[in-house]
Amino acid sequence: MDDYWWKHFIDLLYPPLCASCGLQRPLERHIFCLDCLHELPETGYHQHARNPFVIHFLGRVPVKAGAAFLFFSRGSGTQRLLHQIKYNNQPDLIKVIGHWYGKQLMDSPLWQEIELIIPVPLHWKKQRQRGYNQSAVFGQAIGEVFGVPCHKNALVRLTHDKSLTGMNRLERVGTIGESFAVANASALKDKHILLVDDVLTTGATLESCAHALEKASVASIRMVTIACGEL
Repeated sequence: MDDYWWKHFIDLLYPPLCASCGLQRPLERHIFCLDCLHELPETGYHQHARNPFVIHFLGRVPVKAGAAFLFFSRGSGTQRLLHQIKYNNQPDLIKVIGHWYGKQLMDSPLWQEIELIIPVPLHWKKQRQRGYNQSAVFGQAIGEVFGVPCHKNALVRLTHDKSLTGMNRLERVGTIGESFAVANASALKDKHILLVDDVLTTGATLESCAHALEKASVASIRMVTIACGEL
């Protein structure tokens, strides 16, 4: 049985389900069903220089542009999607989202200067547990659209922090502290950087990474996440 028929045989036994609702079959060559695609909670932030994502970092780090693809709320389809990405070993979902959002970013003049894409790193213990860094897969997919490299090891995570779930911003900042460092500052000097992560909640992790990049004298920092909560 060749790969084509084998795939269809597997689909009959275990039909693929929408990445958002998990109930209906997705559209052909898509990850969402028609209903979820119609109601997809896109932020549209990438089209605006001043938006809630950017304002969230005012006075903390100089963000030239910032955006999230989707809004996140408890119990939502976005939460289910993020759970699959983090814990169910589905990097292909991230690649689809990265290519999709990368094309949207390409259509906005705010994102045209990008020279390097840098993902927020996972500590090696977490990466070993999950099998991959979801932020790196996301960044790589965006980089393929832009035609720029994704430097997965540009930032190094120095500590294996305890879970940040349930902490407010000040608690997260205190816990994370100076948890990140640049591996090779000369490779980043005067470069326009796109820093990527999976989700923006308090922003403490992105803030810590941005401070590390500032020390390397980068030309500018832009930020993108798959999703963001209420800002």
